[in-house]
Amino acid sequence: MITTNQTPIEYRSLKTLRLHLAVLLMAGKIGRRADDVWKDLPWKRFRGQVFRLQRCIFKAQKDNQKSKVKRLQRLLLQSRAAQALAVKQVTQLNQGRKSPAAGVDGKTALSTRERLVLCQRLNKHWYHWRHQQLRRVNIPKPNGKVRGLGIPTIADRAWQALLKLAAEPAYEATAGERSYGFGPGRCTADAQKLIFENLKSTANGKDKMVLETDISKCFDEIDHQVMLRRVVLPPEALKGLRLAVKAGVRGEYPSSIKGTPQGGVISPLLVNIALDGFENLGVNQWKGSRRDGTLIRGIRYADDAVFICKPEADTTRLREDIDKFLESRGLRINEAKTKVSKATDGFDFLGWHFRVNSHGTFKSTPSSENYADIKAKVKATWESGATTEARLKMIESQVRGWRQYHSSCDMGKHSLWSLDNWVWRKLRAEKRRMAQKEAEKARRLATKGKKPQGSAKRQLTSEQIKKAFPTIPWKVNGPRH
Repeated sequence: MITTNQTPIEYRSLKTLRLHLAVLLMAGKIGRRADDVWKDLPWKRFRGQVFRLQRCIFKAQKDNQKSKVKRLQRLLLQSRAAQALAVKQVTQLNQGRKSPAAGVDGKTALSTRERLVLCQRLNKHWYHWRHQQLRRVNIPKPNGKVRGLGIPTIADRAWQALLKLAAEPAYEATAGERSYGFGPGRCTADAQKLIFENLKSTANGKDKMVLETDISKCFDEIDHQVMLRRVVLPPEALKGLRLAVKAGVRGEYPSSIKGTPQGGVISPLLVNIALDGFENLGVNQWKGSRRDGTLIRGIRYADDAVFICKPEADTTRLREDIDKFLESRGLRINEAKTKVSKATDGFDFLGWHFRVNSHGTFKSTPSSENYADIKAKVKATWESGATTEARLKMIESQVRGWRQYHSSCDMGKHSLWSLDNWVWRKLRAEKRRMAQKEAEKARRLATKGKKPQGSAKRQLTSEQIKKAFPTIPWKVNGPRH
C-alpha cells in the first residue's frame, strides 16, 4: 500500500504497483530513481496491450469500419504503453540509435530520466505536436555520389514511432502480398524465396524475362498529397504528420514541398503506402480463364522491384504502366538501373545475383558488389586503429552477419579465403612489429643496467588468437537452392 495525496491505494500485484509508480514519476509526483522505474516497467504487458489494439485496428480496417479504426487509433495513441514503447524503440532498440549524427537539438542519446520526461510529453502533446526542422547529413553512395539524410530530433523520432504503431496495422490490412520492404514479419529472404518459386525448373524459369526497376530519388521526390491521402490516421494525428513532412531543413529551406526524410522513423512506412500496388502492375496480362495464368509477377522491396515475365508478356505495355503509375506520384524511373534481361543472363536484386542456367536450374549467389562491400568493410575495420582484440571481434561480427544474410545462397565460390589470408598476414606483421619494439625496449634497458618489466601492450600469440576467436566463419557454407 502507498499513499498519494493522503489517499491509501491497495494493489493486487507487484506489477500493478510498479506501473502506478512509473505513471506517478512521469507526472512528477514522486522522486524514485529514474533508472529503477524505467527498468521495472512491465514491458511485456505493454507489448501485449499494444499488440491487442493493433490487432483490433487490423480487423476493423479489413471490415472497412473506418470510424472504428480511427477510434481505436486514438486509444492507442493515448496509451502510455504505446508511448513508452515508442521511446524505448528510438532510444534503445533501433540500430540508428548509436549514430553520431544528431538533430537540430544536438542530442544523440537520452538519459533515463529524459526518457520518462519524453513519455510524459508525448502523453500531453501527441495530438498537437510541433515538429522541429531537420538537420542535413550527407553520406557517400557506392557510385561516388552523396545521399542527403534529414535527421529529426530524438523527441520527433519518438513521436513518429508512436504514429507508426497506429498507422501500420491499418496499412497492413490492405497491403500487397508481394511487398516485402520494411513490413512486420517480412524480410528479404521472403522475396528471395518467391523469385525461386517463379524461376525454378518446374516453372520453366529459363524461358522467362526479368524487368529490373529502380525509382530515382524516391524518398526525395515523392508527392506529399498523394502520400498523405492514403495514410489512415485520426485527423489530429494526420495534421501533425503533414507538418512533419513539410518541416524543412534548417539552414537550407524553411519548408519541404515534396519528399520524406530518410532519417525519419515513419518514412519507410509512408513510402510503402504511396507505392502500394506497384508490384501488382501487369496483373491484367494473363492467359486462360483463371488468375493463376498471370503472365507477369511483380516483387517489390521498398522502392526496388523486379517483374518476372513469361514469354507471351508484353514488356512494352508493362513499362508504360510503370511510368504512368510513378507519374501519378511525382516520381520517375531510373533509366540507368532499369532494363529487361533474360533469366539465363542473370540479374542482381537485394544483394544477390539470380540466374537460371541453360539446363533450367536456378542459382542464387551473393552479388559481386555485395561481395566487394564485405571485403572493403573488413579492411576498413582493421585500419580503424582499435586494439587487436576489438578489431577481431568487430570483424567476427561483420563476417557472421554477412554469412547469415547469404545463408540460403550457394556460397561455394565466396568462401572469403583471400580476406582470411589478408587478415592473417596483417596479424603476423603486427606481431612482428611488436616483437621488434619489445626487443628494442629490452636492449635500451639492458644498456642502462635494468631488467625489462614486460610490455603493457602485450601482443597476442597465434595460439591465443585461435583460442580466443575460433568462431570467425570464414569458410562456412550455407544451404543451396
